[in-house]
Amino acid sequence: MNQSSQSGLTEDIRKHYDVLSGFYQLLWGAHIHHGYWEDGESPSEAQMKLVERLASRLEIARNHRVLDIGSGLGGSACWLAKTFGCSVLGLTLSPAQVQAAEKRASEEGVSHLASFREQDANKLDLPSESFDRIWIIECSEHIHDKQAFFSDCARLLSPGGRLGLCVWLKGGAGGPEADGLVREVCEAMLCPSLLTMDEQTLMLKQAGLGGIVADDITTNVQPTWEHCIKLVSNPLAQMFLFTQGSKLRRFVDSFKLMEKGYREGAMAYGMITALKS
Repeated sequence: MNQSSQSGLTEDIRKHYDVLSGFYQLLWGAHIHHGYWEDGESPSEAQMKLVERLASRLEIARNHRVLDIGSGLGGSACWLAKTFGCSVLGLTLSPAQVQAAEKRASEEGVSHLASFREQDANKLDLPSESFDRIWIIECSEHIHDKQAFFSDCARLLSPGGRLGLCVWLKGGAGGPEADGLVREVCEAMLCPSLLTMDEQTLMLKQAGLGGIVADDITTNVQPTWEHCIKLVSNPLAQMFLFTQGSKLRRFVDSFKLMEKGYREGAMAYGMITALKS
């Protein structure tokens, strides 16, 4: 992807989250990511379970400095600050999300611990070794040069620091139909590309990270899209969508692509942690 195309896609992602953040919050709440289902959880319980599992694997402590890349509406950052008493810097492309996240931090009484900044994650110009933990939930999919991104993440971690990643992946189903479905998802969801699990773990190793634990949790997160399709299928939601612009309707139409991708094995979902020794 050339520089002009990269800049254009980055701007499209910024506009997407500026325009649709309100819809995200209406649909998912403050945690705009997949849920983790294993025992009949509600959608909100499942979302919290995903966050709790990643936090547990990262062993976050009060004195830790946490970088949340792709912090969205501030749900994870505020929860981390409130739960562990750690300091969190959240990065997002969207000024609208920065504003919403700062409001949430104030309402939850963690403004002294959680701060937010508008920044392109393709250019992590932050001081080296300035964070003990890096938290990335469903953001790296939007990154152009993923190897450079993870190398930057390794640079930002202090020795002994850990990276936690929840990520959409290319699944094990091969062939033209599966590849075509992944391309459709990437186009609809503004992702330059998706990696396989093997490609993702290799990238982390090449960035200088070790102690990698990579779990495929596709089965546990798949109900996310079944839930979303059900939400937007009721008559009131359909009436609302009819009055909105084509971008929102196109985005909602892509829910079925995501569900199909997971169901047919064209896509997968990973929870991965890694250590800077």
